[in-house]
Amino acid sequence: MGVESHGDPPPPVSSVSRRRPPPSVAPLLWEKHSSAAAMSSITIDPELKPGEFVIKSLFAEFAVLAEKKIDMVMAEPLEKPLSRSLQRGEDAQFDQLISSMSSIAEHCLPSLLRTLFDWYRRQSGTEDESYEYRPRSSTKSKGDELHRDKDFLLERRDLAIDFIFCLVSVEVLKQIPLHPVPDVLVHEVLHLAFKHFKHKEGYCGPNTGNVHIIADLYAEVIGILTQSKFQAVRKKFITELKELRQKEQSPYVVQSIISLVMGMKFFRVKMYPVEEFEASFQFMQECAQYFLEVKDKDIKHALAGLFVEILIPVAAAVKNEVNVPCLKNFVEMLYQTTFDLSSRKKHSLALYPLVTCLLCVSQKQFFLNNWHIFLQNCLSHLKVPPSALITEKYCTMTITLSSA
Repeated sequence: MGVESHGDPPPPVSSVSRRRPPPSVAPLLWEKHSSAAAMSSITIDPELKPGEFVIKSLFAEFAVLAEKKIDMVMAEPLEKPLSRSLQRGEDAQFDQLISSMSSIAEHCLPSLLRTLFDWYRRQSGTEDESYEYRPRSSTKSKGDELHRDKDFLLERRDLAIDFIFCLVSVEVLKQIPLHPVPDVLVHEVLHLAFKHFKHKEGYCGPNTGNVHIIADLYAEVIGILTQSKFQAVRKKFITELKELRQKEQSPYVVQSIISLVMGMKFFRVKMYPVEEFEASFQFMQECAQYFLEVKDKDIKHALAGLFVEILIPVAAAVKNEVNVPCLKNFVEMLYQTTFDLSSRKKHSLALYPLVTCLLCVSQKQFFLNNWHIFLQNCLSHLKVPPSALITEKYCTMTITLSSA
């Protein structure tokens, strides 16, 4: 009895041999005819070990998408902030790619960082370490205007490269506790970041806002780095600050110090282990000493703002840590001077938040001894219309945090 055959008979061999993949099938990343591989300068050998193949394939995809993003912002008006096009959440595919790079960094962070730096140098054309943004000419001739427009466009490209570099760095550097990196790579990150904190005297142009955005992104990179390489960051900051303090005071030096201080605004105190907590507040005491010594109002206000940024998360979480001597000394070191200065009109807006934070991280007895004086001072300012709402806000914040 024969077996019945269900379904269509197999096609002739000749028809099978003529079949081709449908047009919708994407070519493999490593194939020579791949558009992605053609756009990327990274050549991937399919004979590589699986781990190497994955990271190189992933980075090739990153290089392609990054180039597309750079081309996109180059076609936009110079006045458009880069953050509108490149910030997190604007491109789900790119965000997922960066997340994947962060996961891979857990296993090969040094190699990934070196490759990222190679990409950065190749894209920006900066093989040496002397690169920085320069002020542009202010001449009025037509030829010079055309030249300036080209310079501004190229500068926008450099800033876009920095933006993308920072986005990736923030994610991959989170893996340092899981995969330590050589000190030379840490210093390279620090050097690049602190170079972007330098004030550009006389700088003006359509990219001014983007320069500040990039400085903030590098500050975020430093904030991530402080979580695992705090002493290296602290040493770099103190060295840079010392060099600026040794210079003759001028508007340029003042702005340079403020830019440097703002570069630390994403630093966060590690609440545990206690050794890390103590190291953080030893650094804070060094900054507090400078706060007490410096005469310039703007620098004093910048430092006060930095202290507030750092202390608010501490105030929200602090418990028994208020009894740690380094925190106790920090509060006692700053409180009275800050409170006295806050009563002056030129300092009140900048220093009231700091007084509030110092009370919130103080010991119970210190708080009880000073709370009523601070409250009385707040109430006296409520009689002055321009500062009434502001003072009320700080009073409310103090009550809320102190009762937490």
